[in-house]
Amino acid sequence: MIDGTTELAIGVHFANNIGGILLFNITGSAVTTPALFTISEYHATYGALSVLVAIPVFLAIAYGVFKQESPQSVSQSHQKGRW
Repeated sequence: MIDGTTELAIGVHFANNIGGILLFNITGSAVTTPALFTISEYHATYGALSVLVAIPVFLAIAYGVFKQESPQSVSQSHQKGRW
């Protein structure tokens, strides 16, 4: 977990599910909802490649947003005799 809590993971999971349901629908799927795009034929290779691209992009964005400074660089004033 990048931010040390499960909130980010739950939020991403929710956004992925809602986005998948509202944007894309696969013909013959278990969840039939009116969606913006309908996929008539699913290719597992393209699905796997899109995940391999989307996950590193998300992790880079999340790491940039939730990156915390290391404790050493935040407080060095506790060391006596060093200016």
